[in-house]
Amino acid sequence: MQTLLRWTLVVLGALPLALLHGLGWLLGNLLWWLPNKLKRITLRHLELCFPQWSPQQRACIARRSLIESAKAVAEAPAIWFGSSRRLAHWLDDAAAQAQLRALLAGGKGVILLTPHLGSWEIAGQFLAAVGDLTLLYKPQKGVADAVILRGRARTPRAHPVPTNAFGVKKLIGALRRSEMIGILPDHDPPESSSTRFAPLFGIQANTMDLVGKLAARMTTPVWLIVAERLPWARGFRFHLQPVPDDITDPETGTTVLNQSLETCIARWPEQYWWSYKRYRRQPPGAADLYQGL
Repeated sequence: MQTLLRWTLVVLGALPLALLHGLGWLLGNLLWWLPNKLKRITLRHLELCFPQWSPQQRACIARRSLIESAKAVAEAPAIWFGSSRRLAHWLDDAAAQAQLRALLAGGKGVILLTPHLGSWEIAGQFLAAVGDLTLLYKPQKGVADAVILRGRARTPRAHPVPTNAFGVKKLIGALRRSEMIGILPDHDPPESSSTRFAPLFGIQANTMDLVGKLAARMTTPVWLIVAERLPWARGFRFHLQPVPDDITDPETGTTVLNQSLETCIARWPEQYWWSYKRYRRQPPGAADLYQGL
């Protein structure tokens, strides 16, 4: 089964990006026009996070978000298993590469945060094309885990590690070697994780405090990276943005983290993964924000 899945993804990965994004456009539109949970969650999030928008504005962004999320799924095989030459072309962003190399020249490593915004899969490939990258990943169930892991590690300097104590130890080791580490900062962490509730678009969100702890312990700079998906399958553009140094504050660091995420998401709201239940865990006594969905 694992071999069949891998070769299916290899075949899909050989397709032109325009065709893959076209399939994503079709799937996203189907999700918009047909009743489904992903659409309801997306609209609920936009209602909560952007109450100042009109219903028409939220509907427009919701439809585009479903399309962009479907494109992210459709393009993944091309990023993981497609032509190396084509991938190198997509990663060819001289300005962003120079900016990243300058950060690494500081000798303290870099913590790179990649939210579920734009093409987060290619963001990891971009980083690993510049230097060694140890990145946290959430192991998947079944045969998909090994296949996805192989795709994410296609660049020799990409080193995925699981979201557990072993993975955190590997992150610390990479920073000691002045390398990069990559973290997806907008998951709802499991109960076993070290977290705090902090506002995200004015709503309490269960937020990891690992980033601030690592930055404080290793005196490492923290940056956000977003791989903007360009229209008409023209590729991707990479954006690097610093996170304020007070992310290391043990009391307010998670708030600083979420404020930085807000800035990025508000810039490209149509490319954010709004169908993910980010606010699933709430403080004791708080209302269930997804009741009835």
